[in-house]
Amino acid sequence: MSHEKTEHEDITKEELLQLIDSRFPGRSYHDNLLNVLKKGSFSHNSELLRTAKMLLDKDWMIAGLFFENLPVAAKNTGPEGIRKWAGTGLKIFDLDKYLAIDYFSFSAPLLNDLNISELEEWALKGIYLFEENPSQGRPYFSLRSEDSKEFAESLKGSVALSEIINVLRYYALGLSGVNFNIRSRRTLGTEDDPDSINPVISGNTIYLAPRIRRYGEFEDNYKIYKLSIMHEVGHIRFSSNELERDGAAELMADIRRRYSTMKKRLPIPGMQAEGIIGIADVIALFPNQALAGTILGILEDARVEYRIMERYSGVRTDLERIRHQMLLTRSIPENKVERFIESLLWISISHEPVYDLDNETRILLDQIKPMLLESIFREGSSVLDSLEASFRIYKLLDEYEGPLSQKEYELLKNLDYRALSIGAYNSKDSLSTRSHENIIKNFIPESKVKLTEENDPLQEEHAKRRPTYAEKKNWNMLGTYRYDEWDAVINDYKTDWSVVNEVEPFGMSSDYYHEASEQYRNEIALIKQIFNRMKPETFRRMKQQTDGTEIDIDAFIDSLIQKKCGVNPDDRLYMRWDKHERDVATLFLVDVSYSTHKMVNYEEKSILDVEKDSLIIMTQALESIGDNYAIYAFSGKDRDDVEYFVIKDFDEGLSDTVARRISLLEPVSNTRLGPAIRHSIRKLEKVDARTKIIILLSDGEPFDISRGETAYKESIAEEDTRIAIQESNAKGIDFFCITVDPDPGKYLDNIFSDSEYTIIDDASSLPETLPVLYKRITT
Repeated sequence: MSHEKTEHEDITKEELLQLIDSRFPGRSYHDNLLNVLKKGSFSHNSELLRTAKMLLDKDWMIAGLFFENLPVAAKNTGPEGIRKWAGTGLKIFDLDKYLAIDYFSFSAPLLNDLNISELEEWALKGIYLFEENPSQGRPYFSLRSEDSKEFAESLKGSVALSEIINVLRYYALGLSGVNFNIRSRRTLGTEDDPDSINPVISGNTIYLAPRIRRYGEFEDNYKIYKLSIMHEVGHIRFSSNELERDGAAELMADIRRRYSTMKKRLPIPGMQAEGIIGIADVIALFPNQALAGTILGILEDARVEYRIMERYSGVRTDLERIRHQMLLTRSIPENKVERFIESLLWISISHEPVYDLDNETRILLDQIKPMLLESIFREGSSVLDSLEASFRIYKLLDEYEGPLSQKEYELLKNLDYRALSIGAYNSKDSLSTRSHENIIKNFIPESKVKLTEENDPLQEEHAKRRPTYAEKKNWNMLGTYRYDEWDAVINDYKTDWSVVNEVEPFGMSSDYYHEASEQYRNEIALIKQIFNRMKPETFRRMKQQTDGTEIDIDAFIDSLIQKKCGVNPDDRLYMRWDKHERDVATLFLVDVSYSTHKMVNYEEKSILDVEKDSLIIMTQALESIGDNYAIYAFSGKDRDDVEYFVIKDFDEGLSDTVARRISLLEPVSNTRLGPAIRHSIRKLEKVDARTKIIILLSDGEPFDISRGETAYKESIAEEDTRIAIQESNAKGIDFFCITVDPDPGKYLDNIFSDSEYTIIDDASSLPETLPVLYKRITT
């Protein structure tokens, strides 16, 4: 008696194929499934087999449609996506079999443009329509209804917040070191403008639109979410709702003198803590507070974005392109003052308005542009600069269009990726009493998040710290160098982010070097013999040349034979001697992180001892072959304390000084690897050699003890190291890693995908293995 597997049992590929052949003779379903199973993501995955078996158990007709459309679906999604595609079809089947037939017949091609979550959203709308009105729902899944086509079109390229919310949380953390809450704006309740995608800020929570489908491309919609996060973190970094009374006193006095009739009594000194004044109180001094608050908001957004682009140069292209796209879709106000404010928004992000402007407005804008360059678009600009520029612009506008106190003004809607405070969200009284406060909140969120000394990446005190280990040893500091680091979260370099302190170790004893040389004397002698064979001849004879110092007899005889046979003879009848030299420069970069203190095998030696032994053997072997080489060691406690120890420079001979430096090496701190690689590149760029190589000796993955934005571990450290190696390759420098990490996990593949590496399971074999590897790498 045959036994058919139930839906809860696994089925093998062979069993499934036999089942398909028996049920669908003569169809191509067998080949469809087989071809999909050959794809990388499906080749070792039983999910597809279980999904197919589940459909076969449910209904042969929908199973056949599944197999028929499987290649189209599998082209755009993986095993988990196929499971969800089929699972949605089964839900529809439970509702109505014929709807499911249409679903499996027509839905797979939609995956060319929609991701699986969007396809599920499209299907759920169809289910809802069918339940409300079956006559409307029936044509939906066959794509015959306008509802179906329009909704699918609206989903193309859109991004659902739910799919990327964790990425955005990590993105915000990477930028600021602050754990922001990222939530959907749906949680805030009914919205006056459901088409708006502006974020809302409340404390350390950022509320984002549940879905963005504003632009056709997924990447553009995704970037809007990222730019929203970037913009709000920028406000936390570079903006403020408060300023020192002393700093604002002169500006406030100027405003009062200009608009004395609107003089406002401010809180008595001492009523506010430590002489702090809110920017709303400065704006309250203007006759038209709504206009003044809007001007300040536009300038402050522009200033913050300038500072962001100054800090993260890689975001500039995306930010400029997307905000220009958004400008082009905005409606143009009819009111003259409102049109001026709209034009101010355009020039605040370095674009000329594309609509008609009257002469007075053009003159105004021409006077304002130099102000922006002077006050807003400069390094170190502050909210006080924005306030002062706002006063100057307000005065100009008042002179041309005043008195502004009598002008009605409809609040400008900000660009879509810029947030407003929770206090201004859905506010019904934005132009009522104290309206300037709500207007300011439309531009400058009232976030209570403060960057602490620990997580503030602008904290310059760190950069002043001397190298901890070298200072304790009283070693000589040779120089300090700053390097960019790659941040995988923001997909950009952080400018001048890490500090490499170059150090010269100093000590009196070279005992370790000489004892190891004695211990390995037989190995050194043997390796010298091997390396001597690598040394090329001084001159190489080159035959069959068009010119030279002597005749090539073999070529001459061949020429005579060719001539006898009636063939035009070759004129390459000479021989010359060509000088041929080995031209290699190798930089050995040695990891001396604290983990190298671990003992290996029975010899009671640490990993670092083994690395030192390897270097001692290599130095003597390399001296025999004549290759130019240098040795440096490194350890990184945090981004401002990467210590780079000079053991032997390229232009330095092997001496007792080098022997002492090798002997001195001991485990130090952690492994901030990217900056050490970049400093090594700097060293090799100064060397004239045809072949340049960095050989890294390490015992584990890159890591240091930093927290918050400066954290250097896992994917952040791996990506920075990988990018540093790419920088090396781009400059013609080969990179090779030798690790003695017994359990390297995935980080080696992640980091060294563009270079070579080898794993030495037994660290104690490194001294014998390194010369062999070096020979292979350089010949």
